[in-house]
Amino acid sequence: MYLTLIDILLVTSIVQSLALAAFLMLPVNISLLSNRLLLVTVICFAAGLSEIFLYGSGLAVKHPNLAYLGTLLGLLQAGTLFLYAKSLMYRDFKLVKEHAVHSLLFWVVSAIFLAEYYLQPMEVKLQILLQRDHPGVLTSPLLAVGIHLVFLGYLYATIRSINRFGVNIRQIFSNIENKQLSWLRSLLIGYSIVWTVSMFYCLSAHVYKSGDSTAWVVAIGAVTGFIFINYLFVNALRQPIIFSGLSAEESALLAIENEGEALPFSDSEFIHTLEKYMSEEKPYLYSNLTVEQLARKMEVQPRELSRAINQGLGKNFFEFISRYRIEEAKRQLDDATNTNNILQIMYESGFNSKSVFNTAFKKATGKTPSQYRAR
Repeated sequence: MYLTLIDILLVTSIVQSLALAAFLMLPVNISLLSNRLLLVTVICFAAGLSEIFLYGSGLAVKHPNLAYLGTLLGLLQAGTLFLYAKSLMYRDFKLVKEHAVHSLLFWVVSAIFLAEYYLQPMEVKLQILLQRDHPGVLTSPLLAVGIHLVFLGYLYATIRSINRFGVNIRQIFSNIENKQLSWLRSLLIGYSIVWTVSMFYCLSAHVYKSGDSTAWVVAIGAVTGFIFINYLFVNALRQPIIFSGLSAEESALLAIENEGEALPFSDSEFIHTLEKYMSEEKPYLYSNLTVEQLARKMEVQPRELSRAINQGLGKNFFEFISRYRIEEAKRQLDDATNTNNILQIMYESGFNSKSVFNTAFKKATGKTPSQYRAR
């Protein structure tokens, strides 16, 4: 037996996964629930890659009892990725016994594999391995599609949860950079595409019984695994440092806002006081201003302030603060004596992200900051 370039790539990804797992097990890291969930996810991902390696290298046929173990452990990723996303969103997120339901896919499929494969005689195991058309999947196309659909359902639910979170945090923060979990959403979208392609391949492989596709299936698995683990490595470790999730108070405020109010906000005096405070005190110049901080400065309840902005002005907190920051940027750009460059003006206006600044400015004026200054 010799290792091909694809085999080496697979082994490299497995080693990287285990190295990341070892790093997450350090005392300074393992204390975070998000890191513990990431640890389980990474180990399960490495197990899935090992299944592809056994399939591509032919070792599964030589060691039938090792076959499918990687597949079964890999199924735990569906639930752990969902819970991992939740732990990044909410600082006080805790595991409870009800979360065990997210391991149901693993237990159901394990029971099927136990009956259909592991309890069978060795010659039957070998026959199954020689007849299968896809790494980690028994010869039943219905089972293969079912596994893929459940996994894809979890990925969809996780992506949707992240999208909803990205909308909700605009009610609380004026600076949403690195808080929307965009990197995780992108990773899961890519992973969903791979699982979708895998599902359709399973179906076509059962129909056409092509034995020449093993190499490219393993190649796709190797490349996908390498990209996945490296992308995860770069982004996951710094996420808790950049943003540790919503606090209990922030989550409670969001819950109140999402419930909605029966009556529209009609306190015009409060709106006038708010706009006067914004114009005179200019709290929007603080780049990391939150609705709770602004409420403390004004000596009002965060719920009352949030309701005034959302229902009284028809904006979320991010939009409300951005409006003042854009006006400040426009004022500086209109000043012919102001020699500051665009980046300096961006920071002095309260923005701390060039992409967010450019997007918000163009949405409000129809021009980029550079175009606005040059007009």
